[in-house]
Amino acid sequence: MTLKLFWDKYYIAIIFVIASVLMGLTLLFYASTTNENKYSKIDVSSGDSLWVLADEHAAKANMDKATFIKWVEKENHINDGALKAGDEIIIPVKKNQINQDSSIQLANE
Repeated sequence: MTLKLFWDKYYIAIIFVIASVLMGLTLLFYASTTNENKYSKIDVSSGDSLWVLADEHAAKANMDKATFIKWVEKENHINDGALKAGDEIIIPVKKNQINQDSSIQLANE
């Protein structure tokens, strides 16, 4: 079967497959870049650990502490659970939640 005969017989399927692959790659690229922009980045301070960060932020992420820690380890490629002061890590808390919480002031403060 020559290329022309193959094209004439299957051109709709070929166009569909190519369009599907292109749309899939576009969606994959879009999804990978939006996660980075959606979540907060925080600087690790001296004395911080994953458990300390989980105590502070797990409730904002609607996660239990163990799930929060697993997510942070996976997304930041942390294998041994150790954090170093000065590192910047991504946490599963939306950026606007971090900013809103810092501006809340109680009446007695």
